Amino acid sequence: MDINSFLGFDRGANKEAADYARQNDGQISINPLQRFFGADESDVQNILNREQQKSLNAELGGAAALAGRGGAQWGESRTAMQGRIAAGQRSMKSAEEAKQRGYRKEDAATALTNATTLKGMDLQAGRDQFNATLKSQQNQFAHTAEQNALTRRHENERGDKRDALSLQMQVMQNDLAEKRMDYDRETARMDKRSAAIAQLMSGLGSLGGAFSL
Repeated sequence: MDINSFLGFDRGANKEAADYARQNDGQISINPLQRFFGADESDVQNILNREQQKSLNAELGGAAALAGRGGAQWGESRTAMQGRIAAGQRSMKSAEEAKQRGYRKEDAATALTNATTLKGMDLQAGRDQFNATLKSQQNQFAHTAEQNALTRRHENERGDKRDALSLQMQVMQNDLAEKRMDYDRETARMDKRSAAIAQLMSGLGSLGGAFSL
């Protein structure tokens, strides 16, 4: 360590050189006296960089943080930091747009799935309605067929009963006719017998009259 550093003269010389550089657009120019007291271009540049970094962080640090970028880098200019912030903003915007596209795709896929599900439900409801209608018609046809079968059986039973009754009446009529014929024959026979008796009695009456003479 030289005497200037030990006594702190270099700090003062570097500060004077940095003040001059700030007044001249950052151009570092160290005069012989400043250099004599230990001023150095690199030290002056460090002073300028430190001040620039502090100033940029105060001005643009918040925007840099929002853009996902760190604070001012060592030796970075204001334009360079603004460029990094802009790039970060573009990157974040692109990421957000990609995220939104993803959301839209998911929404579209969900909508398509829901529409497909609803369509499937509609188709299933249609099939269920068709099956219910078909089942109702089948039940109606079965009921009608059953009723028709019962009606035919009832008609057949009534026909059988009519035929049986007709046959029974025919048998009864035949039986009555036979009994009537038997009665007529018996009556005729009795009439003949009565006539014979009457004739016999008449003959006996005539015979008795003859004996009385």
